[in-house]
Amino acid sequence: MKWLIYLYPKNWRKRYGDEIIDLLEQEDWSFFIIIDLLRGIVDAWKIEINERQVFGIRMSNMLLLISLINIFIILQYRSSQGVIFLEQITLIIAMASFFLAVSIFIVNLFKEGFQKAFSIRTRLSKMGLGFMGLYGLSFIAFLVLAN
Repeated sequence: MKWLIYLYPKNWRKRYGDEIIDLLEQEDWSFFIIIDLLRGIVDAWKIEINERQVFGIRMSNMLLLISLINIFIILQYRSSQGVIFLEQITLIIAMASFFLAVSIFIVNLFKEGFQKAFSIRTRLSKMGLGFMGLYGLSFIAFLVLAN
């Protein structure tokens, strides 16, 4: 009956797997132990799925905050005529890469579903992460040039 342990999520098995196996070796198998293990499997998966959804909500809130900061900075520097050409180019690269990252994320969300969209396992997720990295680097370069 130790195979029931493999029905738990991988993170749970890494953290608690050895302990539960030791505990099961000390106990005699009964119907109630099997029911308890099955209830634990359902509970562990429920917690795992909730953590993934909370992570997704945090990521979407982070994207919204970054978008609002970008809009504020663009509106602030748009009226300024003293912006040099290099600052404009880095700002355009930053905004384009951010737009591409968000667009790829939305496509990945509709194509793969909510949980897979927030993982790094899909090709679209890796592309979106790459564009977010490019956005971060070019936005930092813009802020350095602006000061």
